[in-house]
Amino acid sequence: MCLVICVLIKYNATAQEICNNGIDDDGDGLIDLYDPDCQCRFKVTDNLLLNGSFESYDHCPVTYLYDNDFKIADYWQYGTYTNVNEAYYYHNFNCLYDSTQFMLNMPPKLPLPQGDAFISIENTAYVNPVPEAEINKSYVGQCLQNPLQAGESYTLSFYAGRFRSWDNLTGKIFPFKVAVFGNADCNAVPFGKVNAKGNGCPANYNGWVLLGQTIVYSSGAWVQSKVTFTIPYDINVIEIGPDCSILPQINDLPDNTTYLDYHVYYLDDLYLLPTKEFPFKYIHPKTESSCTIYPLLIAPVANAKYQWYRDSIAIKGATDSVYQVTDTKKTSYYNVAMLTDTNCIISEPFLVTASNLDKIKIPGDTVLCPDNVLLLSPSFEGITYTVNGITSSIVTINTEGNYTITATDAFGCSRTFNSNITKQNCTDCDAFIPTAFTPNADGLNDVFKLKIECSFSEYHCRVFNRWGQKIFESSDINKGWDGMFAGRKLPTGSYVYFVDYKTSSGNTKTARGTIMLIM
Repeated sequence: MCLVICVLIKYNATAQEICNNGIDDDGDGLIDLYDPDCQCRFKVTDNLLLNGSFESYDHCPVTYLYDNDFKIADYWQYGTYTNVNEAYYYHNFNCLYDSTQFMLNMPPKLPLPQGDAFISIENTAYVNPVPEAEINKSYVGQCLQNPLQAGESYTLSFYAGRFRSWDNLTGKIFPFKVAVFGNADCNAVPFGKVNAKGNGCPANYNGWVLLGQTIVYSSGAWVQSKVTFTIPYDINVIEIGPDCSILPQINDLPDNTTYLDYHVYYLDDLYLLPTKEFPFKYIHPKTESSCTIYPLLIAPVANAKYQWYRDSIAIKGATDSVYQVTDTKKTSYYNVAMLTDTNCIISEPFLVTASNLDKIKIPGDTVLCPDNVLLLSPSFEGITYTVNGITSSIVTINTEGNYTITATDAFGCSRTFNSNITKQNCTDCDAFIPTAFTPNADGLNDVFKLKIECSFSEYHCRVFNRWGQKIFESSDINKGWDGMFAGRKLPTGSYVYFVDYKTSSGNTKTARGTIMLIM
């Protein structure tokens, strides 16, 4: 159960940022909703994390060695092995040495979001290129009392701050990323090699998966932010810290030193709960029955003062409870700020993009090969299917029959297809498809590839993750999948493939199955 306590921070203030004019009024490089001065705050109760504000702690750091000082804050521990002052990353104002050093060199804004304790995490930059797996990054982890359930949506809320410090002597604003990683095994913490200069991010190690991440902007204030993610499999331990990216290279100062060698930021007041238990408000879309005009967006709170935003920048004159979208060709996120006599509420982002309904092509009659699965329509952004009344993100058929398929976009517009599927013998020119591969660069079974011992044409292979996101596609049978997506290795697990090609006899062959990626 969540209690909403929203506070408007300098909304429409004249001395600082004005939040509805699309201008950087206070000169901090941040405009409208990007600026912490324009953000509403919310308060939640209940927490799946223990000691979420780090108030309870075992002792002040003494040796700064991992073996002695890795569990200073109760229920938390360092996420990675490193040889650089691990204990430095838990702080409480009762610890005299830490308190003195940080209030002198890197003081946070007071009061803290909650209590007298906070943590800091770090991402390091280098003068010369360093592999990501060797970069010094710091994380904090907690073994959860109850696992996060597969398929469920969770949200981590937190306060983050970036304050005047060794990496920010000029006061320049650096956006930074806060990422959440998960693992089924609590013994996976810490990860990496002992006494290494750096071990990179958790995703470099078996069993760890990136659950979600967000970008935070802070120019000397505590900013409330959140990360929402869906759990791929039961998660028992989480780690919080930098993402897996590499910071831009830096240059030494003339005296061969640099103040930009690492990026430190603070976290406090962490809450982890199912997303449905957070006090979020969602924009409601409405379209006419013809679906030929732009959608109308409706604010979720009545009797308030309103301001609409596109991609976090105010839309001038958009101050009614409804907003008529004027362009769907460009993908944009819309928010509405709602100010009542007691509360300030900013809605969750609502995605508006061109409808993909016209991209859907489902044949009226087609053939299903025995023991195969037929992909009638892949996933499209914003599209939900119902297949004979059953909701799905893609349309796959494994039984012959008559099917009524309705595709609906985010605004409620829909198209309906009727397809008659019949079985036909497709035994000629079958493809050999492996059941697993191991992309570990040992030269053996490193790539998922098919083998077809006959003449064929119009080959097409796609691989999807369990949420229907396409992660590999090729029309060249000699080009296989190496287990990578978006420049990073994907975790061990099952992935769905769809393959179709045409034989020399004119038959269209379609195969669907799962391939096991083993790291």
